[in-house]
Amino acid sequence: MQWTNNKFITTLGISIVLALGMISVVFGVIHISRGGGNPVPLPALLMAFAIVFVLGSVFFEDRGADRVGALVGGGIVAAIVSLITMLVCGGALYLLTNGMNTGIDKIISMLAVCMVLGMAAFSYLRSHR
Repeated sequence: MQWTNNKFITTLGISIVLALGMISVVFGVIHISRGGGNPVPLPALLMAFAIVFVLGSVFFEDRGADRVGALVGGGIVAAIVSLITMLVCGGALYLLTNGMNTGIDKIISMLAVCMVLGMAAFSYLRSHR
């Protein structure tokens, strides 16, 4: 498959991916709040945290942060990435087990709203580079 240079298809694809991520995070919060627990094995989550912590610390240090600031920034980024990973996996698990109870009309409506929000966020971030 060849990637396209068509900006309409690219933007639509990015909007759909962002929307699916947002929906998965929302259902992940529902899954965890209903007592579902952590769907990601703890060793995998710790390894992801460690990798992102190291990469984030190096990133912030290269941007001019002092050592403590780079470590704090790396820790914050690693915690956010770990939380998002946990929520996305929980959301996928929730949709696989309770997707039919939610209703396809609600999921499609959520996808439409999240596509609009994702496109707005993408356009805003692209214009402020």
